[in-house]
Amino acid sequence: MKKLSDKVRSLAIDAGADMVGFAPVERFANGPEKTRPNYYMPKAQSVVVAGIGFPRSIGEVWGTFAEEGALPGPYMWFGFAYLNWELSRVALKVAKMLESHGYRSLPIPPAHTLVQYRYYEHFDGWNRYLGDFSHKHAALAAGLGTFGWSNLFLTPAYGARQRFISVITEAPLEPGELMAGEKLCQPNLCAYTCVETCPIGALSKEKFQEFTMDGRIYRYGALDHMRCRWCLDGFTQGSGSRTHFEPPEKLTQAEFAHATAKREIPDKGLYLMAFIDFCGKCMHQCPSPEFKYVPPPIGRFQGRTGCRRLPRGKQKPHLQKK
Repeated sequence: MKKLSDKVRSLAIDAGADMVGFAPVERFANGPEKTRPNYYMPKAQSVVVAGIGFPRSIGEVWGTFAEEGALPGPYMWFGFAYLNWELSRVALKVAKMLESHGYRSLPIPPAHTLVQYRYYEHFDGWNRYLGDFSHKHAALAAGLGTFGWSNLFLTPAYGARQRFISVITEAPLEPGELMAGEKLCQPNLCAYTCVETCPIGALSKEKFQEFTMDGRIYRYGALDHMRCRWCLDGFTQGSGSRTHFEPPEKLTQAEFAHATAKREIPDKGLYLMAFIDFCGKCMHQCPSPEFKYVPPPIGRFQGRTGCRRLPRGKQKPHLQKK
């Protein structure tokens, strides 16, 4: 088991991964049945999880043309779209190598907010995302990090600044040790930066949700998935897009389709270049893991949703409606 695990880790690192871990399928037992590894591969024993981090400077410049020294492209490409291609390359190499050793292996594509293939019809009723497989929970099960209050996955090396991919396999591999989250997420030090920076107020400071893995309880902030997606689709100022629509009281798939059709032309161009998601504001502002980072200040608008990045030294509590 150790010899094969070392070989997989070495291959993944050589292919471009910054971190690699292995999760036993038993750790997914409390997840939704049709997202568990054994639902897709009945004889699976392990999940290989690989991650690639990106520089903090990408978050420092996050914003639109209207904000001083800001640009959305570096994150959308080097922190999202391009990483998906790099991770896919890693996963395919790992899967092919394991199959060459006689173990059937299934690489799962990178996730983004539009990937809800199995549960698309339930989105309006559930008011939440439920992808076909959770790479974040796989990374947790592999011992690569833990969840922050933001619902983002945090690691000791990059904090919130990485993406993951997974390979479900019949190979027996060395399981990683589950990690506690106290050091990686410290709201008492950052004053709930993730909550304060959300352009649409989708994350709660008081309410929380929790789940159990291997007897360990993990807790993070309650998230309004529909409002979060409104930002991820770039419909709110502060999400990195030029587009701004006030969210209707009831958000449905039809409302998202209507807003998509009216999106600003430059924002449509970013999507055509495979940039996938906007926002990630909570990710860019998060000071984990070193907690020495001071994120760029933001100001909120009065009378509507949204926020904007302010020049350093000019932080204001609110901005006028504009």
